[in-house]
Amino acid sequence: MRDVVEPVPPRGGKAAERALATRAALVELATEMFSSNGYMQTSIRDIARAASMTSGAIYGHFRNKADLLVEAINMRTAEELEAESMGQGDESDYVETLTRHARSYPTRRRLRALILQGAAASITDEETRGRLREEQQAHLNAWIAGYKANRERLGIHPDVDLQAAVIYTWAVELGLGVLEAIGIEPKSRKGWADIHNRMARGLRLDPDPGLTRSR
Repeated sequence: MRDVVEPVPPRGGKAAERALATRAALVELATEMFSSNGYMQTSIRDIARAASMTSGAIYGHFRNKADLLVEAINMRTAEELEAESMGQGDESDYVETLTRHARSYPTRRRLRALILQGAAASITDEETRGRLREEQQAHLNAWIAGYKANRERLGIHPDVDLQAAVIYTWAVELGLGVLEAIGIEPKSRKGWADIHNRMARGLRLDPDPGLTRSR
């Protein structure tokens, strides 16, 4: 295994701007190559060759391939999910947000593919597993905290396990990525959004008495 090289952070000024631009370009290139050729099948050397750079230059920006994958996933999650939830005002409704995200599911196909690639690699690659788990847990924790802070305003029933609810909705998103990989996907955006809307509204319901007794 290659020794880990800590990236040198840019100090500022034009050099810092160039470094950030190079980093962003590498993330975009790696995203394309991981999605098209496979994460395990793509090496840092392959990315360096495509970018007309040396492998050493890439290691100046990223510790290893897992770090590059996680950065790509993190950026896409922030841009394609979290950024879409911002600027909606304090009165935004989680049901509307989840419904809107469901309707736009095709735009996140590459994000789901990247996470699927990382998950497959994680079975045998401890470095990828650790970095991907850390990245995913950070997003989940932030989403859970947001629901907890706004539970009363959102009308979510006090008995709802918010950690379970967040993991459930994210599992649906990632499960779609698994089905897409074998050629299965929703027949319509409207139908996919409608079922998410119904399930989201279910968080406001009283618990099933039968389920409560069986705990």
